Amino acid sequence: MALLAGKLYDPSTAATASCGTLLAMTAIDTTNLRLTFTAPANGCVMVRLRCPIDGATTWPSILLGILSGSTVIARQSPMGVIAGTAISTTTVVHEALFTISGLTAGNSYTWDAAYGVETILSSTYIRYGGPNTASASVWGGFQFEIWEATALLGSKLYDPSTAATESCASLLAMTAMDTTNLRITFTAPLSGRVLVRMMGTIHGATTFPQVIFGVLQSSTVIGRTNPIGGLKNTALATAQLTRESQFVVTGLTPGNNYTWDAAYAVQVAVTSTGIKYGGPNNTTANDAFGAFLFEIWSC
Repeated sequence: MALLAGKLYDPSTAATASCGTLLAMTAIDTTNLRLTFTAPANGCVMVRLRCPIDGATTWPSILLGILSGSTVIARQSPMGVIAGTAISTTTVVHEALFTISGLTAGNSYTWDAAYGVETILSSTYIRYGGPNTASASVWGGFQFEIWEATALLGSKLYDPSTAATESCASLLAMTAMDTTNLRITFTAPLSGRVLVRMMGTIHGATTFPQVIFGVLQSSTVIGRTNPIGGLKNTALATAQLTRESQFVVTGLTPGNNYTWDAAYAVQVAVTSTGIKYGGPNNTTANDAFGAFLFEIWSC
């Protein structure tokens, strides 16, 4: 998997992007965090954005993604976890990692690293850069990368303009989430092995349900795992807890077509909670959750 374009922007004077105001998806720095690349032969790329937030003893809810001009290409509730005691100098690293398919092979694209703020917190910022000194004012570089995704067999980054919810308020056996928009048909590779990756955010209460992510082929469970994730902000009803599953499925017949649905189960229910994705790109608090990710890779 080759890097098509990348920036590790680490200015000697620290830079900030405020999380103290509600914000629709906005380019962070159109000079230094803008990438131009040529789409690969399969029209599929993988994007990584990574940055820290600090400034208070609690943290805002943000989305990370990319813009082409003013058009939102993708957005995701980033993965992250508090890596220390919750004090104002604690940095919480946020990472978004997703694939985009359907690009025109050979075309040139220019994308900007972008973010949105769904739940504000005064005095908090995305921070990057700073002098190479023995001080508490250094945050390292903002990472923005675009990789070719030659092994990607199928992907969905589903982000409807009206937010969708998969309820976690009651116990549930493995159930397809959306058989129209979170269904992938793919051809099994020569190895007969694939890697499945799913990522979405849970939201709605100060405690969180316990869920399983997996795939169904019609009503048959193909694979399922308990997703990894961490609370990157204080346990509020508005907090977004991003969860990710990855697992391998073997024994497929090379060359055969398979149709799989993204699915979930609820093992511990919590009233008013759900897996949430989509929502408008606006400056209204707490009404957008980024895309639900569903990928199948050859391995």
